Amino acid sequence: MVWLRPITVSLWTLVCCLAATAVANPSAQQIARSLRQRLSSGSEVYVLSQGNYTAEITQRWNAFEPPTYVIAVKPRLETDVQYAQRNCVPFMATGGGHGYTTTTSQLDNGIDIDLGFFNSVNVDAANNLMTIGGSVRFSQVFDPLYNVGKEIATGSCSCVGMVGATLGGGIGPLQGVRGLIIDALVSVRIVTGTGEIVTASKTQNSDLFWGIRGAGANFGIVTSATYRVSDQTNGGNVVIMDVSFAAEKNASVFNLLDSLVRNGQPGEFSIGFGAVWDPNAGAPVISLSSFYFGPESAAAAYNQPFLDLGPTVQRVQTVPWNKLISTMRFGGDTQACIKGRLQSVYGSNLYSFDPANFQRTFADMSDFFAANPNLRNSMFVAELFPPANTVTVPDGETAYPFRNTTAYSLFQFALPDPSYQPTVDAFAVPARRAYAAGGGNPNVEVYVNYAHGDEGVNAWYSPRKLGRLRGLKNRWDPHNLFSFTNGINPPRRN
Repeated sequence: MVWLRPITVSLWTLVCCLAATAVANPSAQQIARSLRQRLSSGSEVYVLSQGNYTAEITQRWNAFEPPTYVIAVKPRLETDVQYAQRNCVPFMATGGGHGYTTTTSQLDNGIDIDLGFFNSVNVDAANNLMTIGGSVRFSQVFDPLYNVGKEIATGSCSCVGMVGATLGGGIGPLQGVRGLIIDALVSVRIVTGTGEIVTASKTQNSDLFWGIRGAGANFGIVTSATYRVSDQTNGGNVVIMDVSFAAEKNASVFNLLDSLVRNGQPGEFSIGFGAVWDPNAGAPVISLSSFYFGPESAAAAYNQPFLDLGPTVQRVQTVPWNKLISTMRFGGDTQACIKGRLQSVYGSNLYSFDPANFQRTFADMSDFFAANPNLRNSMFVAELFPPANTVTVPDGETAYPFRNTTAYSLFQFALPDPSYQPTVDAFAVPARRAYAAGGGNPNVEVYVNYAHGDEGVNAWYSPRKLGRLRGLKNRWDPHNLFSFTNGINPPRRN
């Protein structure tokens, strides 16, 4: 369905913005009144200065350098989404409410288009398809798929919005078996920056579909997405190993991980590990979780070398796939999903695994913990999700540029208050640069969903993709309405 021709929408937008800024300069109350008059029955509009709407509006997971809003809109229909973005006030859409990047802070006094009503999950098991609304979180797809014997790759936290994660590429523990989440994406319904509501797929608006798969936040608001799902691996069972190692074991752990990578990490075996502060030990430790999507006997062959290193804490169990995320990392998903904390995150890709690089980083993080007791809830994390399946998709198939990544990593700092940010920045920026260079990434390229926001477009999207992406931007978002989430082009200045 097309609301207006693109050229008509462009003229309409220009006229509207001129009228709104030069003539009317509407207040939040006036915009809210206009929205209430024009949106369909069941849509909701809130002026955020006039009440506490935390129960009605999706709250942000990260409170660090957030966007600011004066109005929140919960549209009921796609056409409501279409209208809500046409008030000549900057806006962003909220799905699951997650996000690391500081670039969203460039949105001041805007409109929050909350997709909370777009929350359906429909599984067509006979045709191996699943269609979800734009606000659906990973946690909402686990049971509907598991109960009909299906699975799909997801991220590592249950509370993350699935569509939002998809638009950046979609990495996760199952990608060694199923590939990136974008590789399972069949089509989306999207309200673009031209005002059109279109379907994008390999056969409809295929150019836009290419860009959506890796840079999707730049083109519009996805109201629904359809994915290809698969029969469950290993009957839907996953072997999880959670272990913790004392600091003095760090070289042994990193050498073992290096051996795993060099000898061909199997697609069924994913690992997440990192440096965290253990308050019980009063020291930094290495926490490691592995996930084997196969029989327990096969998992044991890969897990046993880690157990032989003598972890201080260990737990090995087999769980159904729909309980993987809530169980792994010693059940840390609940804590990881608490909203409203100040999280300053610095990510980078690694294209090689150098044990000495990890030892230096662990030592640096240990020194940081020692010097900053109030920042000991922070962590350094790396994810070894096997690339063997991911790289079978040609690089030119999607906008996602980093299929050859060996490890996705991030420094995640939990700030007691914003005054700690200069301390974090002074440590994290050079530490990230040195760590990335040690992993074959001197330009600090980063999975866009793990970006801090200071890396720049070349690091998020790669120069070899940017020419085509900018052409798509000119076609589908000529007024650069979608620019606040690691935008291909910088935001407009009002």
